Amino acid sequence: VEHLAQNISKSHMETCQYLREELQQITWQTFLQEEIENYQNKQREIMWQLCAVKITEAIQYVVEFAKRIDGFMELCQNDQIVLLKAGSLEVVFIRMCRAFDSQNNTVYFDGKYASPEVFKSLGCEDFISFVFEFGKSLCSMHLTEDEIALFSAFVLMSADRSWLQEKVKIEKLQQKIQLALQHVLQKNHREDGILTKLICKVSTLRALCGRHTEKLMAFKAIYPDIVRLHFPPLYKELFTSEFEPAMQIDG
Repeated sequence: VEHLAQNISKSHMETCQYLREELQQITWQTFLQEEIENYQNKQREIMWQLCAVKITEAIQYVVEFAKRIDGFMELCQNDQIVLLKAGSLEVVFIRMCRAFDSQNNTVYFDGKYASPEVFKSLGCEDFISFVFEFGKSLCSMHLTEDEIALFSAFVLMSADRSWLQEKVKIEKLQQKIQLALQHVLQKNHREDGILTKLICKVSTLRALCGRHTEKLMAFKAIYPDIVRLHFPPLYKELFTSEFEPAMQIDG
């Protein structure tokens, strides 16, 4: 258990995109009013494209993280792809709490800390406030890096995803990860009930990702060519194809 906990924490630290210390040092760097207006005045499709690029960058780090988790590369390729398609954005939202400033209700985006109003031109205020609400609630749990790492791995290895071929194998892996998470929470002297609280967040994460897909589908219905021609291939593959495994994990 200790070994798995260390493996997952190390994998997380090696693939975390931004160091937490660096992020915490620049929370005061928020967008100026004129910069905010600049984002708000962007055409809807341009802002969507920018966000799709940023999400895709974050997801590439999550794919790297998954590959380094003990046992993941031993799964059949179909299941690796299924787990990443279903879980990579969920992990991006978990990792977001590292780049979230609860005091100002801002999140690190495009080089500075952004408030919800920065995203106005996307035309999905309800979704953005859901994202910020989630960030705030996860932040309030004050998770350490190793807790974030293990919770991320726990969420990725969900054996209840559709289309999996080796469910039992993944169930066993997730159980091991849950034990490692429990071990770390005890080691960090966390209050009772925190594991339950974390596991309750899983349904919120799924709802959040479901809402993202709804918003994307509505956008795609109006701007099919923008999505087809200008969105990152990985983003399209994860979120627009029903189920066409084309994702390459090896390498």
